[in-house]
Amino acid sequence: MKTTQNRDLWLIDILTVLLIAVIALFPSSVARIALGIPLVLFFPGYTLIAALFPRKGSLGGVERIALSFGLSIAVVPLIGLILNYTPWGIRLYPVLISLTVFILIMSGITWHRRRGLSPGERFTASFALKLPAWKGQGTLDRVLSIVLVVAIAGAIGTLIYAIATPKVGEKFTEFYILGTDGKAAGYPTALNLGERREIILGIVNHEQEEANYQVKVRIDADGGGVKAWLKEEGAATALPDDTLTVEGLAHEEKWQGELIFEPLNQGEKQKLEFLLFSSMMREAHHICGELASGNFFDLEINEAEGRGTASLDNKSGASHSYRVEVWQNGALQNEVNFTAAGGAEMEEKVSFPPGKYIFLIYEDNALAVEDSGAELSLHLWLDVS
Repeated sequence: MKTTQNRDLWLIDILTVLLIAVIALFPSSVARIALGIPLVLFFPGYTLIAALFPRKGSLGGVERIALSFGLSIAVVPLIGLILNYTPWGIRLYPVLISLTVFILIMSGITWHRRRGLSPGERFTASFALKLPAWKGQGTLDRVLSIVLVVAIAGAIGTLIYAIATPKVGEKFTEFYILGTDGKAAGYPTALNLGERREIILGIVNHEQEEANYQVKVRIDADGGGVKAWLKEEGAATALPDDTLTVEGLAHEEKWQGELIFEPLNQGEKQKLEFLLFSSMMREAHHICGELASGNFFDLEINEAEGRGTASLDNKSGASHSYRVEVWQNGALQNEVNFTAAGGAEMEEKVSFPPGKYIFLIYEDNALAVEDSGAELSLHLWLDVS
């Protein structure tokens, strides 16, 4: 069989392998994006259609192209769904390798099925571009042709601009706990003193850059009341100061592990906290809580810009005084004092140099809300008998 009869498969397979090399050598480049678009949106569907319909007259050219795009949109999510239930997960390289294997397998099936047909029956891709005769066109046809060319040029220019100046996605960190069955249910809530239980802890970095994380496990505000271990390969390792450290987590990378904990004291409704600290400064972060007066206090901070806004709706009939303290490395950096009359709605600005801080909120000179400094927090309520 002549190689030219399978030139479409050769071209797709070569471009697929080339994409792997580009991603390995140039992790962030325009070439990677340009090759990645057809790999995801066209190649899987085209090779699947070629394997299903190897005969020349089975489908027309337009139908093959349309179905190639449609089936690619259907096949790629299915591959992602399958990967989601594997240890590799939905990540760049597992997805890339899976698509490559799928394309190569479909190409092999197509080659085998075409070989069983006579040369005249085999589908052969032809690439021909015939420009319309300009002189024989009417005025309307010429105008429409110009508009079409401008539209295509504009679309290509827009695509190039989008590739050259990609929009930075939202920056955030995903933090979760799961039961031992891997679901957001079945958490341990009732234990005996001295009993150890497990949960699954997970962190996913969406910060657009590499980040370091620490997870502090505690039951009381002083950091005691619990012991914690990290379970790896069947062995439990005690966490120093009940703190787990995850370093060098890349953008879109996930860390997940089994955490063992043991409460040290008896008592009902003990609050087991998992506090997540990161190397990032907190932005649009809310420190809030219900005060002794029944009022709800909210402090929104942006540590990167060194500003905050304290909000309070004093629904009680009495007047109350408030103080917001800004602490860093054990030293008081700034404080804001204000008084809210009964029924008044207050909003006060808080300023400080950009950096990481701890915030304390007082109501009538009594500590009402104490900031842990954590970016995110999760908790379980335990009854220990």
